Amino acid sequence: MAKMESRNGNHKDEASPGQDTAGQTAPFVQMARDTSGADAARMPGFPGWGEVHAYRCLDTPLPPHKARHAILGEFTSTAICGNDITSSCFYVTGAMAHAAGIWAPFGAIIAAVTLWLFRWVYTEAVTALPFNGGIYNILLNTLASKRAAALVATLTMLSYIATAVVSALSAGSYFATLVPVGNIYTAICLIIFFCILKLIGIKESGAVAAGMFAFHLCTMVILMIVSFISICRPKGILPFEDVRENVVANFQFTGGMATFSERLFLGFSKAMLGVSGFESSANFVEEQKPGVFPKTLRNMWYAVTILNLTFILECVFATKLEEIKNLDAALAILAEKSGGAWLKFIVSVDAVVVLAASILTSYVGFGGLVSRMSGDRCLPSIFQRNDKIATILFMCVCVSWVVVEKGESEHLAACYSVAFLTVMGLFALGLIVLQSQRPKLPRDMKNNVCIPITAFGLVVIALGNALFSNASVMPFLFSYLFVLNLLMLLFLYRLKLLGVLEVMLARPECRCFSGVLQRVISCKHEIQQESSVVYFSKTANICRLNECIQYVIENEDANHCRVVHSYKDEETIPRQLVYYAQILDATYPSIKLDVVFVKAAFGPPLIDFLSSEWGVPPNLMFITCPASEEAGKRIEDLRGVRVIMGHEEEEFAEEQQIPVLRDVDLERAVTEENPLSILVDRGLAQDRFWSSTPLAYHHTHDAEGNSDTWPCIPFGASESSTGSDSEE
Repeated sequence: MAKMESRNGNHKDEASPGQDTAGQTAPFVQMARDTSGADAARMPGFPGWGEVHAYRCLDTPLPPHKARHAILGEFTSTAICGNDITSSCFYVTGAMAHAAGIWAPFGAIIAAVTLWLFRWVYTEAVTALPFNGGIYNILLNTLASKRAAALVATLTMLSYIATAVVSALSAGSYFATLVPVGNIYTAICLIIFFCILKLIGIKESGAVAAGMFAFHLCTMVILMIVSFISICRPKGILPFEDVRENVVANFQFTGGMATFSERLFLGFSKAMLGVSGFESSANFVEEQKPGVFPKTLRNMWYAVTILNLTFILECVFATKLEEIKNLDAALAILAEKSGGAWLKFIVSVDAVVVLAASILTSYVGFGGLVSRMSGDRCLPSIFQRNDKIATILFMCVCVSWVVVEKGESEHLAACYSVAFLTVMGLFALGLIVLQSQRPKLPRDMKNNVCIPITAFGLVVIALGNALFSNASVMPFLFSYLFVLNLLMLLFLYRLKLLGVLEVMLARPECRCFSGVLQRVISCKHEIQQESSVVYFSKTANICRLNECIQYVIENEDANHCRVVHSYKDEETIPRQLVYYAQILDATYPSIKLDVVFVKAAFGPPLIDFLSSEWGVPPNLMFITCPASEEAGKRIEDLRGVRVIMGHEEEEFAEEQQIPVLRDVDLERAVTEENPLSILVDRGLAQDRFWSSTPLAYHHTHDAEGNSDTWPCIPFGASESSTGSDSEE
């Protein structure tokens, strides 16, 4: 394996193609290093100046590309997230009936339209960036701030925790109607059971979820058919006279047409709670087989639309809505009215099963999100190395919430609704940002911008009602959100906090803590070494390189960045890449900027090779927005590398040849005895003379128009400046 370092190379008059600056440092770059070196030498933990390496011959050929390991098919993936979204009919039906009365079906229709819009929003966003993490993944690859994406992810975490606890408590309440056991004990047992199931493995837990989902759908189909037959039969268990009486009573309960708009608004807001779980599939998309994700969205949309709309319609005809006191038991009441005690028993058992299964959805979604964030250094890396730790931690938090809330789910239900609707709204905004910042990123489809805007507006309406209706529990929500954000910020800013601690311990009065100071310095060094990053550069574009360095400074704890360029022929290597990198290396002495040339095709094998060679995970490898749809070069094939900039036009990036050719004269000028004379002779600088007439410059500039050179005032045309001015 060949390696070449530029710092100690001999200065050559002529460089071979592709290596024009590989073996030397430009004179004025060296001067910049010497100038900044005075400050850099005083920097604790100075990483050193960048080097140039060339892998011109690999010891072993790179392995062929292998597709990502995906194990979940369409039905299993739909079951994992479908248990959550389809279980909502047990509590949403009663909530819609109480809020909107006879107009509740219209609210359900608007909610179905909203979810239909989000079906396309999620499809475009996630197929463009098919990685675990949901909204966090979208914002991470479109925004310039990793911390902003991480803070938004805390909303998703809170949503998963609240979903698991509320589902466990609701399942416990239904189970209490069958067996006299407190819902607290049942909830804790369910949370622990699904924790063990998740620890066994996602494939095995997916099979259990698929069985529960199938049982739930069968039960719901039976309930729909039995209720429909009972309503339509004139002399059955629900005579026509009873059906007519129910409709009239429900119309009066609603308040007639006078409250139509208000009831419609409330009904839509409550119906939106029935689409929770729609985002879950995006958090384990990497475990799904290719092409499965859009199908899960389609299946969930059909299921939730049919179930919620059908059951609220049947409740309007088969029950008196004012008699539904327990909102969570609306379907049990419908089953008893239309089928009798036997159907009520089956529905209650199904409620326990499917609500419990939604706990598994929370485990899977939370695990996928935490693993992705850990790889991006937003959370400790141990969560990525061992996903069982995140599962056990999630279980402990959920159990503690059940105990703290003493079996009451009111506060958590409010947290759950607000967090979920906020995440949906941010997903729509994330797609708008994705379309504007990453327009050439390949995806399965591209929506008109009106779709995410309309979807966002509808979610804002539902979110506003959720905030207004649960105003009393908002302090509870924000307290939990504050704790999550505080823990996240402490980890994200851990290097800066250690720096502050280092400055405090370095004071003379803290000499007794010298041992602690050394441990702090060592800890900082380990964090920076662990967080070194890689940037794949296809062209020599100093603006792009500078933007990359600024991104690393703002978002990462690294003090070492490798700029990698892969090539096939040396003649095609960008001539100015090393040159520009040396300039930026001198400009940012806090980061060591290496340039690495690798003779290999860019793709997953190269990413895997460099990751194992340098110990840098693919999550900390950065690229500009890819535009290729070729297998092996698509974003989903690149092992999870991060997109930090928009697409780069190669032709535009290489239109820098003429100015660079004149850099030789610039380098010569700074080393000569009379540098200004050389600059003027070579046309790199122009003579200027001070004018006592303020408008002289402007008149000259207007006369010359858009000339590429600055206007010069002829010598003698104006008074010369004073000696002191010239010296200044």
